[in-house]
Amino acid sequence: MSMRRSMRRSVLAIGPMALAWLCAAEAASLFADELPIAAVEASADDGNVAANTIAGDLAGEGPRSPAVTAMPRAGAATDWPDATNTGVPPSTRLTPIDGDLTIDTPNTVVDAKEIRGCVMVRAPGVVIRRSRVSCAGFITIASFGGAYTGTGLLVEDTEIDCRGTSGTAVGDTNITVRRANIHGCENGFDVDGTVTIEDSYIHDLFNSDEAHTDGIQITPLGHDVTIRHNTIYSNSGTSAIITPRISAGIASDILVENNLLAGGAFTLYCPQDGSGINYRVIDNHFSTVFFPTVGAFGPWTDCHDEAEVRGNVYHETGQPVPLF
Repeated sequence: MSMRRSMRRSVLAIGPMALAWLCAAEAASLFADELPIAAVEASADDGNVAANTIAGDLAGEGPRSPAVTAMPRAGAATDWPDATNTGVPPSTRLTPIDGDLTIDTPNTVVDAKEIRGCVMVRAPGVVIRRSRVSCAGFITIASFGGAYTGTGLLVEDTEIDCRGTSGTAVGDTNITVRRANIHGCENGFDVDGTVTIEDSYIHDLFNSDEAHTDGIQITPLGHDVTIRHNTIYSNSGTSAIITPRISAGIASDILVENNLLAGGAFTLYCPQDGSGINYRVIDNHFSTVFFPTVGAFGPWTDCHDEAEVRGNVYHETGQPVPLF
């Protein structure tokens, strides 16, 4: 486990095993080599990018992923998010930016960029769109609680790559993410509160003997979280979505709706040893693509006592998923 990860953890006993959990961290200590960004703005009319203003020298960020190739999109919309309808739109010309970025100017728009480093957001109203962000650091795109007040971070039509490391793609407060393609990370999201994740594809996550691999991990602080119409594949990791035991914290106002979920030990961990507050699991599809039991031990656990659980089916058959 890296020094960065060790700064933000506690231990929870989840499911059949003791699992490492990420908790609070101080933002400044995570991005020692960051570059302040005064403004990164783009013209949306023809995809051409306006001049960037970036202070400081370019900082190297370890081995780089291959050059960006925009993913093809099918002519007709698919039912579920995948590589054809998430990430950077085709024909988008990306301008490279080398090194970590700190965005501290309100209402900054980052458009059509290939960012080879982590991004720290410390101002309201920031938008990251039509871009690719790759970083082997602790959190690739960070919007931490207490870093700013006001309108939250919006990330859309963006690819996020942790470069096959134990990092997290996005965390953790006041964020909306739409149509993101997330891969190569131990965790797709680390979620504290006021987070919406929609129409995104979380897949091919990093795993190891020490990893606690989750598509989305809701922390003991979790509140006001909407997870809607995503494809979340945990493969042989821990979960697609995981929520802590109530002894660690009671998650509140959580909506898990209309997602395609597969893999993990249990694919969905609802709050354990008790119920959350207004925790709802509605109209999700659970796939047997990795295990005949959806997850290695089953599709879900501890969901029977939540506020609303209905309309959840096995993806391949359409049969209802029983509560157990």
